[in-house]
Amino acid sequence: MPINFIAVLDHEHLENTVFLTAFAKSLAKLGDRKGVVIHGDSPYTDRLIQTGMMREDARLRAIKDLNKRLVGLFADQGIPTIGIHGFQKGLITKRGDDILLNKEAFDAHHTTPNLLISSLVEHDGAPLYVPLPEFSRSISAELDNADILLFSKNEKDEILISETKEKLSWSSLPAGFAETTLPDEFRNFDYPVKLTTATDFANWPSLKKVTKIE
Repeated sequence: MPINFIAVLDHEHLENTVFLTAFAKSLAKLGDRKGVVIHGDSPYTDRLIQTGMMREDARLRAIKDLNKRLVGLFADQGIPTIGIHGFQKGLITKRGDDILLNKEAFDAHHTTPNLLISSLVEHDGAPLYVPLPEFSRSISAELDNADILLFSKNEKDEILISETKEKLSWSSLPAGFAETTLPDEFRNFDYPVKLTTATDFANWPSLKKVTKIE
C-alpha cells in the first residue's frame, strides 16, 4: 500500500485539544490508511523537567505518554490505531547521519488502518530522540518522497474556511508568514511541504486550503 502523506503533529499543536480533536475527526473521514501520522515531544517535556527530571529522561517519558494519549484520542473518534516508537521492533534506526526505515517491519503494519510513529529511533541499542524536522524529512525520503503535511498555527485559518491555494518558496516567504503560520520547529525547514488545516485534512488529497512551500 503506497504511503501518500506524512501528517506531522508538531510541538505546539500537541497541546491544542481543539486542533487534535479536529485532526482526529478528519483522519476518521479518510477511511483506509493513506499515510502515517508522526510526532515528537510536547510542552509536557518541560513540565516534567520542572519536577526535577533530566531532559532526556523527561522527553522519553513525555513522548511515550503522548503516544498512548493520542492513540486513545483517535480511538474516541472510532479510529483503530497502532502507536509505535521508531526504536521498537527495529522500525527506524539512526546510523551515522542517516535515519533508516525498516521497510519489512513497516509493511508488517499495513493491515492496521492507522499508524502513529514517534521520533524516538534506535541508536546503538537505545532510544534516541530525533528532532521532528529531521525525522520528517528522513521518513519522507524513505517512503518515496511522500508529502509532508504541516498544519497552520494561525487559528484564523481553521475558522475562515475559504478555499486558498498558493505556492511559496522557502527562500522568499512573505514577511511575517513564518512567525504567524508555520510551526516554530519548521521555520527554516527548507524542504517541500504542504501546509493545511486540521479541518481541511479530511479532503486529502484534494485539499482546498493549502500552501505549498518548496
